[in-house]
Amino acid sequence: MSDPERKGTDQPAEGPRRHKWRRLRRLRNEAGVYLVRGAATTVGGILVTYSAFWIQTRV
Repeated sequence: MSDPERKGTDQPAEGPRRHKWRRLRRLRNEAGVYLVRGAATTVGGILVTYSAFWIQTRV
């Protein structure tokens, strides 16, 4: 058995449709990370702003 046969490189390349779904899944996962980061940044900003306002009203 030759080396390429053992490694299984003679399999047909994946079709364009399957590649499209893989690319969309990767984009969705990456967008999810950015959405979570954006939401965390927004919540952090709101907390800091509220805390600063609360401290000013107490003094």
